[in-house]
Amino acid sequence: MLEIREGEWRRRIEVVSLAAEVLDQIDPAHREQALIALGQLYKRQSGAAERVRLLRRWPSVFVLAMAGVAADHYERGTFWPKLVSLLGVRNEQVFHTEWGEAFLTNLHRLRLPTFDDGDGETGSKYVGRILIHAGMPTYCLGDFFKILTYKRSVVPGLTPEGFVSWAATRAAGIGFQNVDVPVQRFLRYGREFAVDVVDRAFDLVDAVAAGGAGEDVPLPQRYRAAARRFNRERGITPLRGEGATSVNGDVQPLLILDPFDQGVLLRLPPVGDAPDGKAAWLVRLDDQTRRVPTQALWHGSNEPAPATDVAIDSPVRSAAVALVGREDLQVVLPVIDANDPMLAFGEDGVLLPPGLPVPARPTWLLFPGEPSSLEIVGEAVQISESPLPPGWAGWCLLQLDLRRASGLSVGGTSRAVRDRASARIGSEEPLRGVRTSGGHAIVSSLPHIQLPEQLEGAEWDVALLDSTGHPLAQWKSSDCEAGPNSVWDAIPRPVVGTFTVRVRGPWGRGATRTLTVMEGLGVGFSPPWRRFTSGGLQNCVARLKLPAGATAARSVIEFAEHEREHYVRVGASDEFRTLVVSPPHMSVSYQSSETITNPSIRPLRLFREDIIDQPGVLVLNLDADAEPKLHVLTSAGDVQVVEPTFGRAGMFHFKLARIVDTLTANPQAKLALTDDGNMVIATIRPRKLFSRITLGDGVLELEDCVNVEGLTALIYATRAPWRAPAVVPVTEGRVPLPEWLVDAGPLRVLVRVDDPWAPLPVPGWPEGSRVTFVEADGYVIDDDPEATALSAFLSGLREFPASIEDFTRLWSVRGLLVQLGVGCRIDDIAHAIDTAVHNDPRAALLALTSSQAPSDAVPNLIVRAHLAWADLKDAHDEQAPEWSLRGALPAALLSGADAEWSADEVEAAIDVCGDVVSELLVGKDRFATVGRLDAAADVFDREPVMRAEFVRQAGLIPQGLLSGESRVIAAMQLVNERRDQRLDWLMRHAHKILVETDRMIRMLGNPVAQAAFDARRHPTATGGWRVVPSISLGFALAARNAARGSELAGGWLDRQARVWTDLAKVVPQLVTIDLIVAELLTASSFTSKSQETKQ
Repeated sequence: MLEIREGEWRRRIEVVSLAAEVLDQIDPAHREQALIALGQLYKRQSGAAERVRLLRRWPSVFVLAMAGVAADHYERGTFWPKLVSLLGVRNEQVFHTEWGEAFLTNLHRLRLPTFDDGDGETGSKYVGRILIHAGMPTYCLGDFFKILTYKRSVVPGLTPEGFVSWAATRAAGIGFQNVDVPVQRFLRYGREFAVDVVDRAFDLVDAVAAGGAGEDVPLPQRYRAAARRFNRERGITPLRGEGATSVNGDVQPLLILDPFDQGVLLRLPPVGDAPDGKAAWLVRLDDQTRRVPTQALWHGSNEPAPATDVAIDSPVRSAAVALVGREDLQVVLPVIDANDPMLAFGEDGVLLPPGLPVPARPTWLLFPGEPSSLEIVGEAVQISESPLPPGWAGWCLLQLDLRRASGLSVGGTSRAVRDRASARIGSEEPLRGVRTSGGHAIVSSLPHIQLPEQLEGAEWDVALLDSTGHPLAQWKSSDCEAGPNSVWDAIPRPVVGTFTVRVRGPWGRGATRTLTVMEGLGVGFSPPWRRFTSGGLQNCVARLKLPAGATAARSVIEFAEHEREHYVRVGASDEFRTLVVSPPHMSVSYQSSETITNPSIRPLRLFREDIIDQPGVLVLNLDADAEPKLHVLTSAGDVQVVEPTFGRAGMFHFKLARIVDTLTANPQAKLALTDDGNMVIATIRPRKLFSRITLGDGVLELEDCVNVEGLTALIYATRAPWRAPAVVPVTEGRVPLPEWLVDAGPLRVLVRVDDPWAPLPVPGWPEGSRVTFVEADGYVIDDDPEATALSAFLSGLREFPASIEDFTRLWSVRGLLVQLGVGCRIDDIAHAIDTAVHNDPRAALLALTSSQAPSDAVPNLIVRAHLAWADLKDAHDEQAPEWSLRGALPAALLSGADAEWSADEVEAAIDVCGDVVSELLVGKDRFATVGRLDAAADVFDREPVMRAEFVRQAGLIPQGLLSGESRVIAAMQLVNERRDQRLDWLMRHAHKILVETDRMIRMLGNPVAQAAFDARRHPTATGGWRVVPSISLGFALAARNAARGSELAGGWLDRQARVWTDLAKVVPQLVTIDLIVAELLTASSFTSKSQETKQ
């Protein structure tokens, strides 16, 4: 019998990925019959060697019988007891070892995944792998659907990869409450198989929620039964139509790679409901927020605001994105994970899902270190190495062909290479010089679906879906003689549109790809490449070649010197698309550690002072092979020639550090590609654009103004600093004010040169020496009466508003108060705002992150308003507050408002602060002594260059806020700033304050607080700057105890508030870290006490 079953079952298991896929094809009674037969034979064997041979004789029978027990009988960690009860053997360790080893060996023989790569853990050596191959036991599928439907309901546009990444991270950290372990293990270790199952589960729960049975979703029957049961008991909100799939390419922000120019980019999706085709985004990269406007396709366009790219000019942990006015719909994308910092990008430049195996094909890898830092298992051919923007110094970008590699590792982290045969969706090279209005490439022939020959006998399902996810055609290997590419036969020719091709087969072996197809479309350009001219680019003509049945608004498009792209509607069979036609052309951009400009079609205008301070790199795109040289032209002629430091694929990099000496001696210069100056790509001049600004009759007059194209004034209202600036072009030295800024009070004006093809981000508030303060009377009249009242209060014409609804305005004023020119009223305004936020702390703390207050001002504002030790019990809410690097401190105070942290609050904190959060909440801190100043601090104090390099290395990989590296950087900030005059009083009285702080910590009687304070003590110093880290942590520990009812600590902190406020102004990161550490440690103490009370 076992021989017959082995032959039948092997044919089935050889064309799947996991045993779970076969279980539905075999009668459960037959599986158990085979298992019992194996058990009877096992009991008859006389020795261990005989038993070992027996268990390996029928590998398919053994694996499927074991996986069947796990799927059908597992309950609450009872796999072995269930198995031995079926076999009638004793539940002993030797039995576990013999049957467990046999399972792993048989997986190898069947060439099935054993999940022993990477860290080699699946929760347990044997049971963990058995349960994964079971595809999660039936008993706990309800837990799977519980967390899946929950996460989809709170994260708009969640992808299967995003869900698995989130679940795996949480399972590896704090875990899930009331979710059975096999579910957590499957999501944590199941890799591409888990992603595939989740993708199908998305379809299943939506089909069930819509009233269907989900029979068309290729998952085991027990999944369908569990989903229907879950829907009856709990209810599921449908998020997709039945049979649809997610199509996220146009609606979700993406991380992409521009390998030879701008590096890592954040691509913001088109905005469909933008008025006049324009929209604005708020983009937060860690703690830096910028406002990013989109450009309309054309003036008055009703088309969606197009996709917009934002350069990520240095490593960050996360990027948060929201449309202005819809900040409640924020999307957060992880960027660099400190525990696994390597990023992989496909050939199309799109980020590959972190944590999952990378495909065995050409792949871009971005990682910290040098090329030699990357270790490869197997062989990999290096295709290219590309330079990165200056802000990514210390990182490496390589393109490797991974077809003969099986693994990659950098430092202590590794990534598997997906070497198992899988489906592929191929296409020809995209059309050059044409893209969709959403920024996507266009192919002119149909994509080709290729199924792996090794899995010819597997069941395959190919679906063709439109841009909304609606199915258009389907092919199944079980009932179709034609090949998978026959799905295109259902589409009218020529094929026009955006389609998703989804191939499903054995778990983890499928493929999904979204492409825009315009069958038969061609385009030619004359000239084929446009170079710079004095007015922009060469004139050019584009000619569209249209197939029969297709139409276009125009087939001949002329480009003037100042035009880089045109838009044209093309379509067939009532399916039309707006195309962006942009002939290949020369462009130039500038990259420094401070900024990265978009490629421009005009010579760049650079400032001499900026280049001398931060030289940066000039990036030239010739879109062709060449040997360019940069000629530095001054009044003395061609004074210097600079060779490129990098050149590949038509991209060339010139380091401007090589011309600093020349600029020191010459205030103005032109950078050209020829010695006669006929092809200038950048001009350099001193920064001064005008001598002064005056205001009269609603017009700003710029005296001695230079006449330069693109000169723009950004105008900020000091009596309404929460409002976005007016951006107005300067015409002949004059700037007419918009109506809302006339009689609006004093103004801050930033004048700069903007390139329409490479727009700079608009700062939320202008800082630095380039800002001009313009005196004026009045206040801003707003549609919102509260905003008008607050503006009038700032001008001194009204009392402070009686009630406040929008605290972002208050924080914006409070954080920028010293820059608003309010004179002697500054203390009165500060007191009024501090009182208002203290009276409504929850609303105030929630609003702080989205205000215009500088990130470095956040801890100072919180301490100044006494919120760090306020009793916030009434401010607590069951919903976890939003966490970000900028908003970590307000979020921590709100999370601890009820004295205990929920699982959702802990998870959110870990994303920003790191996994040490879980340790701190049980009273442990592996970094307790990190940040304490010792003999090394004295060395760094004497050697600022060494200190700067140490800080650079510590910050190479962005870490969690409470990591050891972040604490070291915070301590070094104190060393660097210790002579700041705002710390004079503290430095003179440090010994006395330390003694008082020590006494206060002892009086609290909290052993956890005492241990943390003692760990931070300097080995020998009892005064001066070396003890300030101890004082900082002591203040924080006292504050969090005061918030939980210690009146003694609260009264003491009221007296120390001034010195703590000054400390927060100078070393904000140290104060922020210490307050969050103190909150978590204090929470651990009070949680323990409450548990003891309950017992």
